[in-house]
Amino acid sequence: MSNDSTWQKKDAASRFQEVMEAAKAIGTQRVLDTDGRFEVTFVPVKKTLEELFSEPGPLRDDDLKL
Repeated sequence: MSNDSTWQKKDAASRFQEVMEAAKAIGTQRVLDTDGRFEVTFVPVKKTLEELFSEPGPLRDDDLKL
């Protein structure tokens, strides 16, 4: 996987899975196009209250995103 966060459109198209994995692992990936750029961002699924309360230990601030 590339550690770079900027991709040329042709490279991103042929390595789509890698772009997605990089967005998840290291943050927003930018795909340059002739008219501008696309940004690929991973947004985790919010946890339900049942999931939060079933985990051991105290809740962290980032567990409580609304």
